[in-house]
Amino acid sequence: MLIVIVAHSELALGRSDHPAVYGIQLFLNVVGRWAVPLFFLFAGEHLGPRLLRNRVPGAAWTYVRRLGLMFVVASVGYWLFDLARLVRSNGLGPGTAELAARVAADPLKLLLYGARPHLWFLVVLILIVILAAPILARTRVRVFALGASVLYGIGLAIGPYATGVEAIPNHWWYEWALQSPIFFGLGVLFALEPQGKGWVGAAIGLMAAGLATHAWEVYWLTTQHGASPFRLAMVIGTVTYVAGTAMLAFTPGATPPERFIARFAPYVPLVYLNHVFFVELLRPPSGRYHDLVVRLGLPVAVTVMSFGSAGLLARFRHRPRRGRRTSVETDATDALAAATPTVPRPPPEPRPDAPLA
Repeated sequence: MLIVIVAHSELALGRSDHPAVYGIQLFLNVVGRWAVPLFFLFAGEHLGPRLLRNRVPGAAWTYVRRLGLMFVVASVGYWLFDLARLVRSNGLGPGTAELAARVAADPLKLLLYGARPHLWFLVVLILIVILAAPILARTRVRVFALGASVLYGIGLAIGPYATGVEAIPNHWWYEWALQSPIFFGLGVLFALEPQGKGWVGAAIGLMAAGLATHAWEVYWLTTQHGASPFRLAMVIGTVTYVAGTAMLAFTPGATPPERFIARFAPYVPLVYLNHVFFVELLRPPSGRYHDLVVRLGLPVAVTVMSFGSAGLLARFRHRPRRGRRTSVETDATDALAAATPTVPRPPPEPRPDAPLA
């Protein structure tokens, strides 16, 4: 989540004119590309076994409903924020009319992204769960993983390895929608495998190989085909890079710093929804402060405000009440796989009468 906050802060601030800062931007853009795919992988690790255990396509409805509610509530919140700014500058009537015109201008984009581009993740995860539920209910996991691999190849074909596809409306959404299911499938496979400390060496090797391949692809596509490095989110090496990162994350045993960080995991879903609000609210006007100070300070301020507001909301929602549980985890946490897995935990027991993989 911290990597996502840094990435969206840099996106809001734009490319730096200073060569050294721009080099850091490129470095972070390559090294941090495991973050969003890992969200999909954690969702597969968390939800996949539950879908397999129920073996009923309708079991996905609970998660789809929660994710859809998150999408609608977040979009409404951002529209209210936009309305407040428009009313302040234009007045109530003209401001409301301008917001309505913006919302109605592109209905397809509204459906795919909602009020802000980062909400694409929720829509894609909804589609993945809807797709995975009937497949996992009727066949083996390997079939879903194979189909997801084919979709990933198609996503590469219309995305980073294609030319001239920028003319397709909402092109980036379609590319990400095709590439994301493979990470959900990897999560399901991880959930069905026993997790041991022997994974550490293999995990580091996969991470190094995947990062090197990902970095080379970004360099090649940028220099040879003129692609923007900041648009190359998922390429071939990304799969290996994310798989190695997940293996390291799922290794049993946690250090004290890891246990401390895990305390904030229940807030990650809400932080994912609200952090762009704080990026827009806290970003200073261009040229007011030194560029390096803004680039260092904005992600820190957004992190503090996002997690702080999520913690306050969780405390408010889960005050002790008669007949209600007081867990700080929200329903959305289940839908997004609680972001950071708690370790160690035993793997689910597959049904002997229904081979899974």
